Amino acid sequence: ELRRVPGLGIGCEKLGHIYVDRSHSHAAIRSIKAARERITDGTSVVFFAEGTFGKGRELLAFKKGAFRMAIDLDLPILPVTIVGTREILPGGTWRLFPGRAKLIVHEPVEVTGHEHGKMSALIQEVRAAVQSGLEPEALASGG
Repeated sequence: ELRRVPGLGIGCEKLGHIYVDRSHSHAAIRSIKAARERITDGTSVVFFAEGTFGKGRELLAFKKGAFRMAIDLDLPILPVTIVGTREILPGGTWRLFPGRAKLIVHEPVEVTGHEHGKMSALIQEVRAAVQSGLEPEALASGG
C-alpha cells in the first residue's frame, strides 16, 4: 500500500526501499531475499509487522516474516510505535491533512535463544512494546 502513496512511494523506491507484494507469495519471497542481502551489507530494514493498515485503532496480528529474518540473521528487533498518522492520511483516501505524528522508539529486543517453531513469545514481546506506546499514559507523557 505504501508504494501507491503519491510522491512518497516513488521517492522511497528511488532511495532503495524494498516493497513486498503480499498478494503474490513468490514475489514476496523474492523481496524478502533482497532485503536479507541488504541487511548483510549493514543496511537496516523496516518492517510494518501488521502487514496492512487496520480499520480500527487496535493493533492487528503481526506477520512472521520480520521475526524469521531477525532470527535467521541473529539481529535484534527495534520496536517502534507510530501515532497520529491516521489523522494525517485517513484510510480509504490518499488525501493528506496537516497534523503531527509521534514516533516512539522502544528498547531493542534480542532474538538470541528464539527459534522459528517457538516464535510466538518473541512476537508477543515486540507487540507488547509497540502496544505500550498506544496506551493513554504514553500518549500523554510524550512516550
